[in-house]
Amino acid sequence: MTKRYLWNWAVWIGAVSGIYCVLYCLSPLAKFGVMPATFTALPIFFTAGAQRKEYFHYAASNIMGVVWGLLYLMGITAIVSYVGTAAANGIIVALFTIICCAVHFIPAGATWLNKPAAMFGGISSTFWIGGDKTKVIPLMITLVFGVTLALVCQEGTSFLTKEGKWTWPGKK
Repeated sequence: MTKRYLWNWAVWIGAVSGIYCVLYCLSPLAKFGVMPATFTALPIFFTAGAQRKEYFHYAASNIMGVVWGLLYLMGITAIVSYVGTAAANGIIVALFTIICCAVHFIPAGATWLNKPAAMFGGISSTFWIGGDKTKVIPLMITLVFGVTLALVCQEGTSFLTKEGKWTWPGKK
């Protein structure tokens, strides 16, 4: 990739990210304060070099991560009074991570739920909202929008020639 290519791709990424932020802030989701989760899902998809055909895998795995996050928080809450905050976090995170990885590496490995990195993005975002039930659905939607934005960023390369000149897809 030439510097021109990278520069123009950066312009594309910045432009579509800016448009996304404006539209998100104008949407009903804005009131939930979870827009930053977009930028948890985006780099997981984007930097993994995910392909377009994996879009639903990342989206579904992000959503499943929120479910896992809620389970982690429930587990921590269930034992915190017995072992204290630090131990509850350590015990539940260790146990649930083993279970989560085993489930999604083995039986779910051939399904849309096969992207553990995306699931951990959903888990961490759920921790970030403190498990606030009023924010769970908006968080799931926002994580999917983050994957969508990542795909749009990636698709911007189809508007560039190898030298980095702007073109219409298919006219290279």
